Amino acid sequence: MSDSASEGSFYCGVPAPEDVDGILALQDANQIERGGSLSARFPREWFLQAMAHAALLVARRDGVVIGYVAFTSRQLQAHVPIIQAMLQAYDHSGAYLHGPICVAASERRRGVAQALLRAQRQQCGHAPLQSFIREDNAASRAAHRAAGLREAATFSLGGERYVVVVG
Repeated sequence: MSDSASEGSFYCGVPAPEDVDGILALQDANQIERGGSLSARFPREWFLQAMAHAALLVARRDGVVIGYVAFTSRQLQAHVPIIQAMLQAYDHSGAYLHGPICVAASERRRGVAQALLRAQRQQCGHAPLQSFIREDNAASRAAHRAAGLREAATFSLGGERYVVVVG
């Protein structure tokens, strides 16, 4: 993938260091306790490490972060309990871990998630991927199906049900 791709009127591509504050703000706004659907919270250092490994893409409109997607090796997220639970439920051998993916509420249904997913697949050479989605997150499940991923298993953690997606 080139360093940037223009998708309509927004940028989709490699993040700049100054995007981390916007990524963190978007992550915070989309936590479960705030009515969002993100299932984990990652610190600044995690995002900086993902950037250093070319494993993070961002969508920006008028200089404001409107979405992001991470895609990492298992080692980078192996410490996260929900990743451990997902891999126990279904282990898509050799797949990289897709996610988190997050799009600002004001930007949903405008092609941002699909642009991020396309850019991610291109960046990863269309290698197999694996992720999870909260079972009640119909919009994310539909977006992932539209991107060609299939639901392979389910699991529970902390009273929540999740769907494992692979592609």
